[in-house]
Amino acid sequence: MLRSDRHVGFLLRANLKQNLKYSLVWIVILEMMVASGAFKMQTIMESTGKGVQDLLNMLRMPGMAGLFGAMPKGVALNSATVFAGVMMVFMVILDALYVMPLMVKNTRGQEESGLLEMVRARTVGRTAAVAAALCELVIVNVILFVLYVGTIVSLNLKGADFNGTFLFTLALIAANLMFGVFTLLIAQLASTARGANMIAYTVLGAAYLVRTVTDIENTDWTWLSPIGWAQKANAYSDNNYWPVLLMFGVTLLLAAAAWKLAKSRDLGTGILPERAGRARAAGYLRSIPALLFRTTWGVVLGWLIGAVVAGGIFGGVLNSVGDILKTNPLYRQMMSVTQVNAANKTMVLSFLALYILLFVAFGVVAGAQVVFRLKEDEDKGYLGVIHATKQTRQTISLSYYLIGLAVSLVVFVVGILMVYYTGNASLKDPLAAKYLTRMLVAGLPAVFALVSLAILLIGWVPRLSAVFWAYMGIGLLVQMFGSLLNLPKDSGKFSPFGWLNQAPLHAVQTPWLSAMIIITVVFLILGVIGYRQRDVV
Repeated sequence: MLRSDRHVGFLLRANLKQNLKYSLVWIVILEMMVASGAFKMQTIMESTGKGVQDLLNMLRMPGMAGLFGAMPKGVALNSATVFAGVMMVFMVILDALYVMPLMVKNTRGQEESGLLEMVRARTVGRTAAVAAALCELVIVNVILFVLYVGTIVSLNLKGADFNGTFLFTLALIAANLMFGVFTLLIAQLASTARGANMIAYTVLGAAYLVRTVTDIENTDWTWLSPIGWAQKANAYSDNNYWPVLLMFGVTLLLAAAAWKLAKSRDLGTGILPERAGRARAAGYLRSIPALLFRTTWGVVLGWLIGAVVAGGIFGGVLNSVGDILKTNPLYRQMMSVTQVNAANKTMVLSFLALYILLFVAFGVVAGAQVVFRLKEDEDKGYLGVIHATKQTRQTISLSYYLIGLAVSLVVFVVGILMVYYTGNASLKDPLAAKYLTRMLVAGLPAVFALVSLAILLIGWVPRLSAVFWAYMGIGLLVQMFGSLLNLPKDSGKFSPFGWLNQAPLHAVQTPWLSAMIIITVVFLILGVIGYRQRDVV
């Protein structure tokens, strides 16, 4: 074992230095989310007036339970319990999105780049890369644990004690370690970094969707989702440590499996079998767009399935969104049946505005993945043969760019259609077609504008691709949770997410649509020009 792990410290120091900026940005974002969420929840829950009860009624609705997690039952809801109920699922997902690509990069990514082969040519052990990745995972989670505990304790939430704070943070860290080590195992099984990332993200998305369904239908079944295990800790109420022990136990088993596979497999190979291709490629693959689509159809199919499933789930709970009004005796006394129904419709449309943000993000991520493959395929040498043919850089870049835009369009439209039609199937008073039109007209320009930003970056400064993901992620989070975090009303205007104008509740502003279309066209043209002029690998 010692021989196979030789020079782990050397690789660990190199990884920490290489990933320093990436980790610092993520740690700051995660810490800000915890601090802002705790502060805002304390401000709301300790205020006076009907706003507190309205918030609690809203959080108990199935639609909100599906998005953020079910509120604990049978306990007094105070600042601490509501904070834990709202933030647990949200932070588990954010933490996982931080560590999952980090684990792939430190293992399978280094193998694909040839870096690990050069390192292993020295006296570095076979499992040193996996061990170094595990050590880095532990280090960053220890840092997060200290920051989370210190932040929550310093804010002194009503109803919080150190035992509850310790358990809440420990559950987050246990879930993060579990998803990180699971990704490390997948990196040993998959044959490519891209495949490892896709499998890991698919499992994370499936875990979220299973948790969504079970939190809406029956919280007893939330145990079926690994994300639900963290919820079952019930910090500040039951303070149940068994789910945390379960997550640590699974983490140890996954880590042992990853270490064992790394020790036995050959460098650059995967355990999962790759499907054998045809002995002779089809003639239509001589076309760059056809070849690109053939190699990305798995990603496209995965995003389409995710959009269909998520749209069906979100649309299916729209009928329960207005329950807050029907079950509130004060509203029933103050408003007529017609007014209550109108208010219900307004709430449904407000929820659809939230769903539009999610499906815009779905479409952007799917399309941007195709666009960023241009640089990735260059680095791996896949485009070397193509560059040596008659194919121009303009044709090559436009193929990636236009297919990326097309993929983003299809994923977004499919998701919105599923939400609209499944929602109408569940609503007593179906929504008019004009609301579907508003959703599509508002969302598509935002999708195209964001994907075109990725096009601009990949054409001129591909090394700044991380800036794109940070910009998109921060824009989405600010728009979704800005009011919860007490941010200014127009704080989200720095990104296209902030200009959706609450569609479909309100009509879309024509100047904004024109601006997004102009940005898309200009960035697309600049992206082609940039790729023609810059050096390629």
